[in-house]
Amino acid sequence: MLCGVQGSGKTTLYRDRFLDTHVRVSLDLLRTRAREAAFLQLCLDTRQPFVVDDTNATPRERARFVVPARGAGFRVIGFVVEVDFAVAAARNAARTGKARVPEAALRDALRRFIRPDPAEGFDELWHATTLVNGWAVERLLTTDRLPGL
Repeated sequence: MLCGVQGSGKTTLYRDRFLDTHVRVSLDLLRTRAREAAFLQLCLDTRQPFVVDDTNATPRERARFVVPARGAGFRVIGFVVEVDFAVAAARNAARTGKARVPEAALRDALRRFIRPDPAEGFDELWHATTLVNGWAVERLLTTDRLPGL
């Protein structure tokens, strides 16, 4: 499960690390929560490895995926994809059409974001940040709130 504000690099991390081995569960692609739930269920039923690519800002939002995945016997691994707010805002501003969210929504996502905690049902938690030539991925050592604005 990828967690982070819009423009943090979640989809890029998916492409760089999981594209060849996991399908992508994304509201951006599936367009409705009903389709998202149906696709998730298909992955669970067929034991298809998948990555959830969404903001996943709160424990409640993450539970929609964590609980059924654990119930189906999947290992649940979370990645907090973090970037400076100015970088996320610039990436978002460069987007066009529906991919671009209002800056107020980006600020709201950051304000609401609570880092995942192992108690939510994660088997592993990782912190990912972009580098010039790839990613820095390390164990998530704190579950404090993301730094505010």
